[in-house]
Amino acid sequence: MSAHVHGQCMPWATAGFSPGAAEWPQMAIEPRAEVVIIVDPFGSGRFLVDELLLRGWPLVAVRSNSEAHDSLSSSFDPTPFERTLVHSGDVLGTARSLRECLKRPVAVFAGSEPGAELADTLAEVLSLRGNGSAMSRIRQDKYFMTERLRECGLAADFLQRRCGTVAEAANCALELGRGRQVVVKPCASSGTECVFKCRNAEAIADAAAAILGGHDAAGRRNDAVLVQEYVQGAEYIVDCVSLDGQHLVTGIWACQKSYIGGEFAYDRTTTMPFSSEEGSVQRMICEYVFQCLAALGVVTGASHSKVICSDTHGPCLIKMCPWMHRSVAPAVWAACAGREHAQAYLLADAVTEGGMMLSWKLEAIGMGSPAYELANYSIILDLQCHEDGILARSVEEVAGEWIRALSSFWMMKCDLEPGDRIYRSRDMLTSPGHIVLIGPDPAIVEQEAAIIREAERRGQMYVLSTSTSSKTPTPPACSDDEGTWGKCGLFLPMAGLCDPSPRMKALEAQVAGLLASPTASPELLPKACAEFVLDGLLE
Repeated sequence: MSAHVHGQCMPWATAGFSPGAAEWPQMAIEPRAEVVIIVDPFGSGRFLVDELLLRGWPLVAVRSNSEAHDSLSSSFDPTPFERTLVHSGDVLGTARSLRECLKRPVAVFAGSEPGAELADTLAEVLSLRGNGSAMSRIRQDKYFMTERLRECGLAADFLQRRCGTVAEAANCALELGRGRQVVVKPCASSGTECVFKCRNAEAIADAAAAILGGHDAAGRRNDAVLVQEYVQGAEYIVDCVSLDGQHLVTGIWACQKSYIGGEFAYDRTTTMPFSSEEGSVQRMICEYVFQCLAALGVVTGASHSKVICSDTHGPCLIKMCPWMHRSVAPAVWAACAGREHAQAYLLADAVTEGGMMLSWKLEAIGMGSPAYELANYSIILDLQCHEDGILARSVEEVAGEWIRALSSFWMMKCDLEPGDRIYRSRDMLTSPGHIVLIGPDPAIVEQEAAIIREAERRGQMYVLSTSTSSKTPTPPACSDDEGTWGKCGLFLPMAGLCDPSPRMKALEAQVAGLLASPTASPELLPKACAEFVLDGLLE
């Protein structure tokens, strides 16, 4: 077994730090005879890649399809992998190619949402630990997920319908009665992507028309729409790592959303301390999530679950995602609780190292120790623009200096440049970016988050041009068959429609140079290239 490097894990790209060879953590590692397979290592999957590399594991990447939107697939870096396979739809053929590798597959992970189903199937075919494929579809579809929980007595008593047409969706308003609120969303989506809150049949029909026929960020076609009775309450995310049916909570987050112009937009996600006290919300939602994981067939691997706690319904699972918490969340948690309490560390330990650390933590929890302790408090603040327009000056130019001077500033991601079109924030895909604040004093972190939000409201961050022309095209009024445009406000510039910015050209040139270099390795990535692969969505 390889030695473990203890201490804080702050992936270099996220921290804005690019170490030289002398600064890279040194480990005494013997050559491995096995290989770890990661399906779609996009987004937060890169933190698992970093962790496995530190442990000396050779890696093989499998890309499940080519339809995932750039917000996910642009974060893929092939350099750490000995081999990259593209799945063509033939599971047995892909499994055969993996078996023919020079090293024996020892584990299969889903690196991000698009790869979850394929990872389940490959693990099953290769006789490796996993969740099995029997319930994969249920775990991916919110409607079937809720119905499964209902069968197990775990779902809240609220109405939901899976609708294949606009007319079917509109009829749900008649079932609910006048004045009842519903949420209309794709059956499989994330990050409040195309999620609408509606009060009448007309609004439901408009929302369904905006969703049906389009594609989500994972590349799936929206052939059906989910209409659910609106459940109001506090929202939480519970991160877990499971091994052979034993579940360990690795993190709890509180989520806050804003309601902007009829649609949801994330406001912030904050770290929560652990509590096992009787009656605490943390204990209640963790016990509930463990029951849901068992009902949904989650046996081994990482997961993060969204739960709403309602005064009338109690805890209610909104979605369980059988992959790691997305975007920078794993790195933020490691900065607040320590690397050995982070999902990537414990997931790598569970499936490749026999779960020694995970078993020790479960035993300690059974003796009364907390699942984790936070040394720092963090807010991941999703940026919000309140109007559509053309950006006249970059956010970095307008506000970068004073934002970076905040005592709790940790990182900022906002790639918009002058001339880019900016949209009123409707969901995570139309947010201009996010800012991470971390500090030991929650009051200071909250105060500095309020300063940023007030600057947005006063127009002191997004300076818009009066010009109507931009480097990105204006979306047409109606959705086309490809779902790239639509009433939902999701606007994804299609490849080839606009020239890349000077900064993007420079980043692409650096990436090309690295890929051509025989000495290319993760520790040698320059800062700009690290920023280039830092794309992803927070969920």
